Amino acid sequence: MNNQNHTKRIRNVVLWTCLFLNGIAFSQAIPRFSIENIFQKQLAKYGDDLLRITYPADSSTFTVERVRFGAWSRDTTALAIVAQDTVRVYPSGAFTGLLKLRPGWNTIPFRVKSGLGIQADTLHIYRVPPLEPLPEVPVAILDTLMVPGGDVKFYAKDELVVRFVGSPGGKAAFKIKGLTRGALPMVELPVERTKGLPGVYEGVYQIKATDKCLRKPVVFYLQDRNGKKLKRKSSGRITVRQTGQPKLVATADTSNLVRYFPGGEIFMDLPEGIVFPVISDKNGWLKIRVAENLTGYVSPGTIRELPFGPAVPKAALYGISSETDSDWIIIRFRLSEKAPFRLVQRAAPERLSVYFYRTHFQDEWTVYPYPDSLLHHFDWEQETDDILRFDIYFTTDQQWGFRGWYEDNVFKLAIRKPPDINETHPFAGLTIALDAGHGGEQRGAVGATGLMEKDVNLVYTYYLARLLSEAGARVVITRPDDRTMSLAERMEIARNANANLFVWLHNNSTALARGPLERGGASTYYTHLQGMPFAKVIYPRLLGIGLAPEGLVHRSYYITRQTDMPVFLVEGAFLSNPEDEMFLMKDENLRNLARAVFDGLQDYLTQKAGRSSLPKR
Repeated sequence: MNNQNHTKRIRNVVLWTCLFLNGIAFSQAIPRFSIENIFQKQLAKYGDDLLRITYPADSSTFTVERVRFGAWSRDTTALAIVAQDTVRVYPSGAFTGLLKLRPGWNTIPFRVKSGLGIQADTLHIYRVPPLEPLPEVPVAILDTLMVPGGDVKFYAKDELVVRFVGSPGGKAAFKIKGLTRGALPMVELPVERTKGLPGVYEGVYQIKATDKCLRKPVVFYLQDRNGKKLKRKSSGRITVRQTGQPKLVATADTSNLVRYFPGGEIFMDLPEGIVFPVISDKNGWLKIRVAENLTGYVSPGTIRELPFGPAVPKAALYGISSETDSDWIIIRFRLSEKAPFRLVQRAAPERLSVYFYRTHFQDEWTVYPYPDSLLHHFDWEQETDDILRFDIYFTTDQQWGFRGWYEDNVFKLAIRKPPDINETHPFAGLTIALDAGHGGEQRGAVGATGLMEKDVNLVYTYYLARLLSEAGARVVITRPDDRTMSLAERMEIARNANANLFVWLHNNSTALARGPLERGGASTYYTHLQGMPFAKVIYPRLLGIGLAPEGLVHRSYYITRQTDMPVFLVEGAFLSNPEDEMFLMKDENLRNLARAVFDGLQDYLTQKAGRSSLPKR
């Protein structure tokens, strides 16, 4: 055996051993996870078929007037005809485009002609008929689309919004027995707010502290220009129950999301045991009071109901102490009650803000962690009577992770110390978690050929793992094969490994209502500031391998909003775009994609080398 082969064998044994400790037989991974082999197996499932319609599924239902289709032909020189239109067949065999849908059922023929023969298929798609405007006369009110559409309960003062669709240009009003004194006027909304539909009327009633009623409908009135009147009752019923004491709920899960609006952006992610007064229960969301002039929305599935009870007491913060180990600084806030909190990263200067709601500073006594030089100083401000902000300023310009939780009434804030990055070997000593998005039953995006995102993600994850491992990193692959996993499971694996960095690897797709060529190329995403520099430096590296620019994006996903370590998302290319799909079908391109991510990481870590160590006292 020559020296070169001997060295290669030793390297492979080292790589296999390194990843075997993480549950991955790495030396077998590359032959097993070749995208070209996977695609050939996919084609074998098609048998002798000359034509396959990939998406949408037959008998699908849509509300849009256009929908994207994807199909595949075994003969790349074939003539593909969809409906009456000839469609280009790409060298991969893919052909794709947009279908125009009329209201109701659509029967769309697909046909492929080639020297191998002729094959046809038919796609059936139902388009939900759009809502047509009602005539001005005779006066009419739709029984559907009323607000409230379901039962609504109020436990405190709040705003009730009611709405219905009727004949445009009329005079509308509403009343609720036991609440309103007679009928209250409504206004017809401008079509700019109703997606072009006229005749949408809206009214508002302010629930007062003295109001009470039990399951009363909203009665709507509409009068047309000829003076003819119509009356309709809502199917939803209004209940106002105020006992003089607040209705209470407590967070019940380990993760409880509080949102600014129903289904909207996340405001806080709280642990179990935080108590809130409830303002209202409507449309599957509980409106809660976070602070005196601050509300949020939670899902009923993540809380437990408590009896009506005394007002939730404000918390007093009595003092701050800390401890430190080799990886983390733990700051302890001693409170009289468990208070809602929010953690926000800020830059220029680099700091972490901790907001405590329903809290005031009773006794300022702060003990700094020693020995440590990551923290520059602490500062605090009582923003309102019940909102306390605590700022932690750092001596570094990159944060590496944080998390907060309660132990009894002690709030613990863990802040990760920066790793010591070696200038010549920047990956040495780092633990990097790689997650191949989707898997198992979760296919992810699907190309017109049938190529599945979950397979592409897994292949280039292994290519990146090899590069990182060869460079000295300890690599943790959260999804080592084609299995179904929850996002929480993936993140927990990274936490248990004490990972310094989490790289979320995906590929993209445009919406079914958009043309396949409208979107394409690479993008990177982040949520917290600590993930932004990584996403920012990797993005141009992706463009350097020939991918079109799709953007550096700030967005909140479950994985990217986790704070234990810097997290960012890489979207390599669009499987919905036939040109991008062909790029993703070749192992050489996936190796280049992995190399671009690796090079971007190396760029940033090398830049931080020498500056990442904590400064000397």
